[in-house]
Amino acid sequence: MIPIETQPRPTAEDNLRAIVSHDADGAIIVDSSGTVRFLNSAAEKLLDRHGAELHGQIFGFPLVVGERAEVEVLRPNGEFAVAEMRVLSIVWEGQDALLITLRDVTFERQAEAALREAEAFSIAILNSLTSEIVVLDEQGKIVAVNEAWLEFGRQNGVTDLASIGVGADYFAICAASGPGTGGPEALQGLQAVLAGQLAEFTYEYPCPGPQGMRWFALRAVPLRGERQGLVIAHNDITAQRRAAQIAAEAEMLREQVRQMERELVSVEAISRPDEMVRSLLAPLRQRDPERFQKGLSRYGELLEAALASRVHRTPAPSRPLRELGEWLGTIWAAPRDLIDIHLQAMRERSQHNPPKKLQAYFEEGRLILLELMGHLASYYRSIAAGELSSRESE
Repeated sequence: MIPIETQPRPTAEDNLRAIVSHDADGAIIVDSSGTVRFLNSAAEKLLDRHGAELHGQIFGFPLVVGERAEVEVLRPNGEFAVAEMRVLSIVWEGQDALLITLRDVTFERQAEAALREAEAFSIAILNSLTSEIVVLDEQGKIVAVNEAWLEFGRQNGVTDLASIGVGADYFAICAASGPGTGGPEALQGLQAVLAGQLAEFTYEYPCPGPQGMRWFALRAVPLRGERQGLVIAHNDITAQRRAAQIAAEAEMLREQVRQMERELVSVEAISRPDEMVRSLLAPLRQRDPERFQKGLSRYGELLEAALASRVHRTPAPSRPLRELGEWLGTIWAAPRDLIDIHLQAMRERSQHNPPKKLQAYFEEGRLILLELMGHLASYYRSIAAGELSSRESE
């Protein structure tokens, strides 16, 4: 009988050596004193060192069995690698030992650092903008805001900034504002942009606050990139709104007094010498600023008195208005000067008054201005009639 030779059965140590030798992660075995007894090719690649250089050297990191830790590895070329380290207890060559596995996470950490840097840069850009910026996800939740948005909340009495910050439901806030506030209309436009039905959405809305009524323009565009969402900018247009209101008021007044102005110019031509007419063509604001301010002050007093009479439902005094018209005639004020006085008074009151009161000022001021025009016309007619009478008597 021919004896059959059998291969010796691999030991547990042989199996362990085979596994760690071919493992894609780095593997280092150290004895109880921390001296390196074995490392695989993946560990050599991670450390950028030959195994012969490290064999017999002390492993230079603290080791805690069963825990994970991230370590920075300095390579010979001066570069750092980041590895996730785990430590297990094993038996190696008949002695207690530790198996250290090192998974290279350098690329992942570099990508995370680049992402954090990009996000920080994006936030820095947002915070550099003066417009209030809000970024929403596809569900309408806030995912980013800038400092201007948070400061707007503080100025308008928002004590819980989390209610308007990251994580808040912007769509729910719009829906809860109720009809007549503009919230539902804004929500409909925002959802249309999100659904791709609109390229962008713009909307103007009022916003009451401690500083009075303010107006804002909302502009929403899709979020560009892999993530769906919206970028919303809020711009304060209160000054533009007030300026437009005053400009519209001025145009309406000019239309109303155009015929009267032509009549008064004709009266002036009759009642003044040509040299005087030429010298008084400049607006009152330019040729006599002190008297312009005095007229503005008296006009403001009449305006306030008219508003008080409106509130208390009492007749407004007419004598001060006639006296102001005659006084303006004595300083050769023209219809355009009355319009300048009226508009300046409106500008001063448009700064800190709510819309309803400002509207009352406009309505009462328009009536005062027209009546004042009448008194001024009467004054010039009387001068013209006197001048004509004196000429006829001569």
